[in-house]
Amino acid sequence: MRMKKYMMGIITGVAIFLLAACGSDPRKEFTNELFSSKSKDYNAASFEMKIKDLTYDGDEGGAYVKMIASQLKDMSIEGNYAIDDKKDTMEMEITANLFGEKLPFQFVGSKDNYYMSTSFVSGLLDLANSFGYPLELSKSDLNELKGKYIDIAQAGDTLTSGELDKKTNPLKNKSFTNAENSKMGREVKKLIESFDKKSFTADKDVVTHTFTKKEIIKIMEKIDEVAKENKEYKKSDSEKEMKDAIKSLKNDLDKMDIKVSINEKTKAVDMEMALAATDEDNAEMSIVMSISTTPKKNSGKIKMPSKKEIISQDKLESILENITGAATNDSELDDDSIDYSDLKDDPEIQEMLDAQLDEMIERIEANPEAVTEEKAKEVREEAKEYLNDKQMKKLNDALDKALKAGTV
Repeated sequence: MRMKKYMMGIITGVAIFLLAACGSDPRKEFTNELFSSKSKDYNAASFEMKIKDLTYDGDEGGAYVKMIASQLKDMSIEGNYAIDDKKDTMEMEITANLFGEKLPFQFVGSKDNYYMSTSFVSGLLDLANSFGYPLELSKSDLNELKGKYIDIAQAGDTLTSGELDKKTNPLKNKSFTNAENSKMGREVKKLIESFDKKSFTADKDVVTHTFTKKEIIKIMEKIDEVAKENKEYKKSDSEKEMKDAIKSLKNDLDKMDIKVSINEKTKAVDMEMALAATDEDNAEMSIVMSISTTPKKNSGKIKMPSKKEIISQDKLESILENITGAATNDSELDDDSIDYSDLKDDPEIQEMLDAQLDEMIERIEANPEAVTEEKAKEVREEAKEYLNDKQMKKLNDALDKALKAGTV
């Protein structure tokens, strides 16, 4: 049961405590239906997330940002998951539809280990090619990845260039699981039932409420208040993260509405989230997203990968290092024809490059033995096209230090 309720929380995200129904009072009907939507009768679900609208009205990087915003409107994520409570296992398949390409992800795990299918690699190559970065991986390497899985925790360094956070979320196992019967669940439910009765509606089999920014803040504050009774919560970073999230919602977002509709018969949950913000330059940005979840029953067995199907971190890293640029017509990818000079004067781009440069230097410092004269030369040649003098000095110093360390 713990696994099932946790997975439902992943799919619905922050809004798990914003969905909330039975009785003449539509507020109680709504909250009761929310918590009963995690009924033990269902052990699987399909879900879909779409960006319905995305607008940007600002001068900084205007045309470029607006172009990206227009492309992101077509982005969607769909998938399904299933859970076996007896064996405490789960599986999830996700397909991200990005810029006309499909990026597949497949996960399977137990309470102790989680694995991800290597099928995502071919999808990433296709996505890179769609952006004009022709990358290739040999057939032999692709065959080695076929049908294989990686241990998500062990592969953390390879995929994220840093260790994954192995700390457990103190809220996950106590306050947020079994939300219907926990103190957290009871308190949040009571709070939602105190909201304006007129804002809750019931139409045939569907109960609906739109949570306002003010209501969402109240719910987050209530979660923080109850969670403080947990010593692990106070010791962890979760308390600070919650306070930062509340502060950001209060100060950085002009609007945050979440419309939640729950079908009492099918238990399907439809959400529409609308966000709006204005930055320090008075540039306005808004986004409308929809998330739909439909519970199902699954009778199939969840198969965990065998030892032969699990690829090691070293092997994965070795294969990824073999990714090369595909042969192309020089006229198609003529670096001299691309002018990066404007990037050096764009404050927004420079801020982004500073962050990326810091991450790159961290990688170099963590793995100096991987830096060769040839690789260093290649990096310098490419970076000078878009890094400013100050940034190039930082990069050159890091590369020189790594090369010196490699000769000791």
